[in-house]
Amino acid sequence: MTSRFRILGRKKFRFGLITTGLVGTTTGYYYYSKKHHNNTTTENSNGDSEELVGQVSQTHAKKPLLFQWSSIPKLIEKRYDPNWKGENGWLWNVGNTVVVGGVGMVAKVFLKYLENTRVYNLDKLMEIVEQEDRNRALITVSNHESVWDDPILWGVLPLEILLTPHKMRWVLGAADICFTTLFRSLFFALGQAIPTIRGSGIYQPGVDFAIHKSNQNGWIHIFPEARVNQTTSMIRFKWGVGRIIMESDRCPIVIPVWHNGMAQVRPLNGPPVRFFKPITLAFGDPIDFQDTLNAWKKGEITETEARIKITSTIFEALAELRDKTLRMKHDLESGIVSDNEGDLKDTIKP
Repeated sequence: MTSRFRILGRKKFRFGLITTGLVGTTTGYYYYSKKHHNNTTTENSNGDSEELVGQVSQTHAKKPLLFQWSSIPKLIEKRYDPNWKGENGWLWNVGNTVVVGGVGMVAKVFLKYLENTRVYNLDKLMEIVEQEDRNRALITVSNHESVWDDPILWGVLPLEILLTPHKMRWVLGAADICFTTLFRSLFFALGQAIPTIRGSGIYQPGVDFAIHKSNQNGWIHIFPEARVNQTTSMIRFKWGVGRIIMESDRCPIVIPVWHNGMAQVRPLNGPPVRFFKPITLAFGDPIDFQDTLNAWKKGEITETEARIKITSTIFEALAELRDKTLRMKHDLESGIVSDNEGDLKDTIKP
């Protein structure tokens, strides 16, 4: 009997090792091609008719779209129609768990053993993610340093969350990178990516689907900079996050997420990966926009004013979180006990 269990244990170990290897290989191939693609397309960000936060929209000459929604394979495209009445079969559910969980485990190993990762205030996120009876969506919003930001940074999550796809995030991703072939489309659909079309603005099917997931109380992650930004300053935020919040049936919970170091781990130019670099990841306090939504619905402010206010508030919250985390990180590295110590909980490792 003991020998039998040993054999079964070895088989399970081998299966897990093979699965993780396949997922890691597939992810590596994708990000290699994504890096190459981003070197030539990062300046053409999503929704180029949208303006800097706080400015009134102006008219811009439209550039030809890099990708059309109709270019997504029909087998996958239909799944992003909010009116789709189909159901996920057992095979899809297994694939969903393998991709989300497998990539998550690779990310966890990567952050824990191959990089120097420090995490602040993860409990602020987990309190919301783990709520079984949550009756509104969760939206996380972060800066975008690297093509590896998602999914690698989610390796800080507990293993039980990584292996539970319905608790994991849906992320808006560039369709002209993630959904160009049937294989890629299938992989990223199973990985809970939402295709967005560069240059189509905020009124496009991908944003419609994000609103649909919000109405199902899902978790949606957004990079409002809409492109990789490896400079020291945040760039303008797109208004898509404002539309999702405004058109959700119930006001979502919004958590700002700031990170630093992924630009050194996965630079746009240079080696494909660098190991043992310092990575910092911080989660901010939840933001509630109910008062802003009430003012808009009562006609006290216009739709444009509400969208600007929401996006500006998120921008400012993320900038504040960045500054607070950098001060905390500096104090910890210098051995200084500062007033910031009570604001950010240092969990050190994923």
